[in-house]
Amino acid sequence: MTDNDDLRDQRLLVEVGQITHEYAALHRRTVRDLARTRAELERSERVLGTVAHDLRTPLTTIIGFTDMLLNDEELTSAQRDLSERANRAARKMSALTDELVQAVTLGGSPLRLTPVDVSQVVAQTVARHQLLQPPRGIRVVVDRHPTTDAPSIVRGDEAKLERLLDNLISNAVKFSPDGGYVHVSVNDDGRDAEIRVADEGPGLPAEHLEAIFSPFHRAPSAAKIPGVGLGLTIVKQITERHGGRVHVESVLGAGAVFIVRLPITSIARPDATP
Repeated sequence: MTDNDDLRDQRLLVEVGQITHEYAALHRRTVRDLARTRAELERSERVLGTVAHDLRTPLTTIIGFTDMLLNDEELTSAQRDLSERANRAARKMSALTDELVQAVTLGGSPLRLTPVDVSQVVAQTVARHQLLQPPRGIRVVVDRHPTTDAPSIVRGDEAKLERLLDNLISNAVKFSPDGGYVHVSVNDDGRDAEIRVADEGPGLPAEHLEAIFSPFHRAPSAAKIPGVGLGLTIVKQITERHGGRVHVESVLGAGAVFIVRLPITSIARPDATP
């Protein structure tokens, strides 16, 4: 080996040492930044949750007082109009506050896992929406579900799965035209239970199909529709915590279909092997 070879090897070792040192320093900074970011995020979530929770009391008070006023038959037409406006505004703010609290607290609340029949969850949730009579003459219907002989059983938190479906149906109702339909269906391919919620709304441009699940994201078609952009974020969180996945299929001007797939458990399935 020549002196030039020795010199080249020494330079190479020095360069490798520098790269290793720089990488170690970058790694330390990244770990520190990540820890700081997580701490700040947790602190922000606590503050946001406290603020949202504290808003509930005055809003509930306003709703209660305006409900009492609206029961007074001696109100003038002007007084009734103002009371109705205040009542609607307070109820809208209350709904947005509940959505905010759900999004902030969902990640930390444990799942209460039990065998859940997805078809039953769909039937119960749709029946509740039908009973409440969605606005503007919109109808929520179940198009298809597996037979009762072979129910789609998942291991999940039934209350959270109901919330997931509630959010999807409420979102579909918001974007549906007057007198339109929201179609809900359940399918079972033996591996996953698939829930579909389809609306007849304006649809989504391709560039919004993934972003729609991001916190506070609002598609252009949602400009005049109440909400803070957390309902679908909650849907995604619940789905992923159950080991599932969610996506949306849409063509601009032709509505949207939200599809949730949840892994089926072998519990209570007729074709399950012991």
